Amino acid sequence: MILIVVILAILQGITEFLPISSSAHLFLLPWAVNVPDPGLAFDAAIHIGTALALVAFFWKDFYALAKKRDKLLLYILIASVPAALAGYLGDQFIDKYFHQSSSAPLIIGIGLIFYGIVMYTIDKTAKLSKDMSHIGPKNALIIGFTQVLALVPGTSRSGITISAGELLGLNRESAARFSFLLATPISLGAGLYKLNQIVTAPQGNVSIMLTILGIVIAFGVGLAVITWILGYLKKHTLLIFVLYRFVLGFSVIAIWFIRR
Repeated sequence: MILIVVILAILQGITEFLPISSSAHLFLLPWAVNVPDPGLAFDAAIHIGTALALVAFFWKDFYALAKKRDKLLLYILIASVPAALAGYLGDQFIDKYFHQSSSAPLIIGIGLIFYGIVMYTIDKTAKLSKDMSHIGPKNALIIGFTQVLALVPGTSRSGITISAGELLGLNRESAARFSFLLATPISLGAGLYKLNQIVTAPQGNVSIMLTILGIVIAFGVGLAVITWILGYLKKHTLLIFVLYRFVLGFSVIAIWFIRR
């Protein structure tokens, strides 16, 4: 079980901040190789790990925005509302039709490919010339609404919000930075909501110590990935992530049809 814990925590830390869908990967790994499911509590725990990574990386940004009474902070909070409401109100629906459904892998595979096409098209054609100083309430809310789409596994919260930022003219690094700033309150809120699952959900085969290990690993890996991706996007396009999504998406669809 310790190997499963380590692998899933590393996977969460990597995929949460890359535009390749963390929820898809956390679902697909147990499905593809038939490993034991650590349970809801562990899943909640590693999500808290990556939420803490966001806080550790961006606390200075939020402190500066609050100190200057910058309106961007208000825009971030307002733009977090749509996904927070959709996640809270639609949690059971999403779990039933996109996690427990026998067609879930097919849906995820299609989502990986479809949103990969969306990402590539926007990244290739949009005029990426603006920084975050150009973000107003309207643009922030538009990007915030796109987070709702990420509730469906295979979409990618970071992917869809970075693409939305690019579509509005932000350069890649600014789009990614705003995406992560926007992710911080929603991730913290979801983490606090999931704390109840950590307390009440069955632990399964995962002990408290292994759960803590998962949080620490997800935190450390997530922190490293945030640092890397912000630097990477200063000089590179999203093409490598789009190609990965295509390979994974078509592979998942093929496996799903073979197993039918």
